[in-house]
Amino acid sequence: MANARLRATVVFVALALLFPGLATAAPEVVYDNMTTFTSGTYAPNGFWPFSQFAPNEPQGDHIDLTGTCRVATEFDLLLSSTQAVTLSTVTLSFHPFDADLMEVGAAFWTTTLTDVHVDGPTAVIFTVPNVTVPDSLIWIVSADSHVAGLATCNPPTVGSSGDYFWDRDTYDGQWYPLWFENNPVANFGARVLAVPEPATTAALLAAAGLLAGRRRRR
Repeated sequence: MANARLRATVVFVALALLFPGLATAAPEVVYDNMTTFTSGTYAPNGFWPFSQFAPNEPQGDHIDLTGTCRVATEFDLLLSSTQAVTLSTVTLSFHPFDADLMEVGAAFWTTTLTDVHVDGPTAVIFTVPNVTVPDSLIWIVSADSHVAGLATCNPPTVGSSGDYFWDRDTYDGQWYPLWFENNPVANFGARVLAVPEPATTAALLAAAGLLAGRRRRR
């Protein structure tokens, strides 16, 4: 019996080494574009202002995640500004993306932070309450400011993103993909942290138990 327990422990430890999230559920970075700041004609100050078109006009980025962890626990947003400013609200939402139709789906999660202080490059952390996300999604934010906005960064160091961003026109309510003509590439600074889905963890645990059981019967 002692040998069986030891074998089961060894199996679990081996799985934990292969899948770190199994033992500790430590969040894993599945998308990261917060390393290389960019600027250009369309973002001379290194950011795209929130109120470039209209106050609180929703805009954001299409991103592709890496790895297998898909239960999001944190979303880090990189903002910047030409002067110190406090945004009364910053609203974030996650949307599915239909690549075939090139459409933004309805939001499946949203949250709002209040009194967000931005002074130059500023990382804003959103706690995500274990929201399961797809491999490919669109994050959208909105705020009211001409002197602060989404920091332009490229390329992502984890995951990938296209060379365009999404904007929902305040007047007609339609979503539009927009480009900066690669001056700079229209990608914004963001990071997504996630843990394995419960089904994945349960399957790995079951596999560990099954393997240990087979060894006991021998």
